[in-house]
Amino acid sequence: MDLKKLVILALMVCGLFGGRARAQETNYKAYTLFIYNFMKYVEWPEAQSKGDFVIGVLGDSPINKELQALVASKKLKGRTIVLKKCNTPEEATSCHLLYVADSKSSAVKQLKELTKDKPVLIVGEREGLAKKGASMSFVTLEDDELKFDINKKEIEQHQLKIASSLVNLGILIN
Repeated sequence: MDLKKLVILALMVCGLFGGRARAQETNYKAYTLFIYNFMKYVEWPEAQSKGDFVIGVLGDSPINKELQALVASKKLKGRTIVLKKCNTPEEATSCHLLYVADSKSSAVKQLKELTKDKPVLIVGEREGLAKKGASMSFVTLEDDELKFDINKKEIEQHQLKIASSLVNLGILIN
């Protein structure tokens, strides 16, 4: 998908799903669509590009319901997507993408250490987690627009490659 199509998709997410997040209500459908696009526009090493694609969720979050719908209806480049509930940071090390719920945001530094040599994309629900070691984190701008921070250095340290078209849509923090 080229940049123009990606921008159109992002605009559709904002328009159709109210991609704007209010402080009192988070639009987890929009988060899920962003996550699906993260999966499509981040490249894992060849050894991790076979078999099931595992999304882990550390902590309790309403996003679980939306992610269950995603894994039931989508594939990633022909691969089955599996959702895994992670109760501890140690359980999260075998995931391709790890979503860190707001309630577990204090575990990001530990996760960064546990996964430092592993191709794991860490996505934080809480704003500012990309500055603390997550690969990406959601952020709500002053006009309530939902965006995401990108910590390109962390992504590269996890042996992952991010498409420039995705970088252009996010907020690069380093």
